Amino acid sequence: MGKCIIEYIKDKCNKKTQNYHHGNLKEELLKESLKIIQDKGIESLTLQVLATQLGTSRSAIYRHFSSKNDLINNVMMYGFDKFGKSIAPILAKKDLSVMQRLKKMGQAYINFASTYPNLYRILFGEKLKDVREENCEPECEDQKNGFNSLIELLQEGQDTNVIKKDDVLLQAQAIHSLIHGLSSLSIDGHIQIKENINSLFEYTFDTFIEGLSI
Repeated sequence: MGKCIIEYIKDKCNKKTQNYHHGNLKEELLKESLKIIQDKGIESLTLQVLATQLGTSRSAIYRHFSSKNDLINNVMMYGFDKFGKSIAPILAKKDLSVMQRLKKMGQAYINFASTYPNLYRILFGEKLKDVREENCEPECEDQKNGFNSLIELLQEGQDTNVIKKDDVLLQAQAIHSLIHGLSSLSIDGHIQIKENINSLFEYTFDTFIEGLSI
């Protein structure tokens, strides 16, 4: 009888923990946080909800995040990393021309915003601006979102006489403003042809590039 009870308890524990002890718990917590944010928004993310979703305990979560604010800070950095991985590799593809890389980067940027609108708002919106500025130095954010890579690509374009020589930082800011603006307008419902956002981007990008081209 005693042995049966012990086996029953062990079985229950195994079922409870199998979801979060099969790998890096912190990684799983961050992934699950992104899912919660995507489905229900940042307001729905709490340590208790996260614990319930993964079938773990709040004490296990506290071993990785000291508070909800600490969790959000880590989610933000994790999100920047995810965003950077979707952008930076495109800018580094030397088999593509400068213009091709710029265009594909813009498409990937907009696709990221469309796929993860709530995460995008966290990373670049006003709501968590203070948290972002407090916990992420400008250099850190630049590395995460590929902005330095964009500057390098534009400099490459200038050096190879593809793009007119000008203040490369201003050029990068202008391109980022264009793409960010389209992304934000699209996910917040301010563009009437949202389903054709890529077509709108191509038209806008081609028009903009005419001003950069030599």
